[in-house]
Amino acid sequence: MRIILTVIFIGWALAAHTSVSARLEATAQQGSSSSHSNSNPRPPSRWWATDKYKQELKLSAEQSAEIEQIVQTTLARMKADKEDLDRAQSDFRQLMERPATSQRELLKAAERLEMARYSIAKERTTMLVRIHSVLTPEQRRGLDAIAKRHEAERDRKK
Repeated sequence: MRIILTVIFIGWALAAHTSVSARLEATAQQGSSSSHSNSNPRPPSRWWATDKYKQELKLSAEQSAEIEQIVQTTLARMKADKEDLDRAQSDFRQLMERPATSQRELLKAAERLEMARYSIAKERTTMLVRIHSVLTPEQRRGLDAIAKRHEAERDRKK
């Protein structure tokens, strides 16, 4: 039973780690972003600093600068959170490989690992909320339209 649990934990942990790493890289490349699914399309990279989109959204220089600050601050925090996640993942793996690790130790390590994942998700969501609060309702609708167009263009190129 312990071997089965070990295999399940390692597979689950590796899959989740890969997913988080990919999301962090995508967030860094996209600036502000939503989830990966097509049902929630992403705006183009650094839309708040692109003249075309700033004009379309009627984004002021102050709004653009504020969004840039939000993104930069968040990415710095997420980088630190990613380092914490990597450490927690490594610690968890090492414990899983030890034959005499107690269930209690594994559960504590799993909790640290999940808290590290939670921190990253929370930072990203907080960033999206902060950006949302900078935009007017009209600008948010415009950004949704831009994101949908951008996603459709990406899908056509595939």
